[in-house]
Amino acid sequence: MIKKDDWKTLEIPTQFETFFLERTLTKKDLAYIKEGHRPEEMEDKWFMYCENNKLFIHRSWTGYCIYIVELSDNGKLKTIVNRDPQQYKETDIEQDKLQLYILINRLVKQNEENARLMKLFFERRKS
Repeated sequence: MIKKDDWKTLEIPTQFETFFLERTLTKKDLAYIKEGHRPEEMEDKWFMYCENNKLFIHRSWTGYCIYIVELSDNGKLKTIVNRDPQQYKETDIEQDKLQLYILINRLVKQNEENARLMKLFFERRKS
């Protein structure tokens, strides 16, 4: 199980926004998520760990906290997203949602859906 102290991490800044991610998590999903993720190579840009039933998602190179997701099985995940422009440039909630679906799918080992989501993520970024 990955822990906060396994990587350089910074707290989420005071500039943030809150939204809900619609995603139902099974007990198996929650077990995978609670294992977390530590990057193994430079191309892997995310460090993720769970603490107090929250998933913390940090950029691996800087340690910036980008997302905090309150885990639940009710289908709505309350999410805090970093909005400090010095740490995170994204401002579009829909892009954040796509990014989170991709990251959560990765944790719960549902990568087959990620190709479609990543295509949509990059198409939206171009427009």
